[in-house]
Amino acid sequence: MSGAAIAICLGLCLLFFAWQQRHQLPIGKRGKSFSRQLRPQHPQLERKLLKLLGGNQNTAARLIQQSRLRNPDKPADWHWEKAIYDLERDRWR
Repeated sequence: MSGAAIAICLGLCLLFFAWQQRHQLPIGKRGKSFSRQLRPQHPQLERKLLKLLGGNQNTAARLIQQSRLRNPDKPADWHWEKAIYDLERDRWR
């Protein structure tokens, strides 16, 4: 192999690894863990919401963050209960 071919292969490998780091898929079903700010005081709320969402933590975090933007004065558990309530309500319509 010529030096140019080796340089091209190395460049492609570096590009692939850079892309992989940026678009890394979550490990297992749970993905990234919640930040301390998003966690409820009662862990059963987190388990119930994740069960309703099939373990999708990204969706759960998005729902909690949207609720926090709309109701910033409410406690953490309220946001989790609201997300659970909304999901259950919408599924039975």
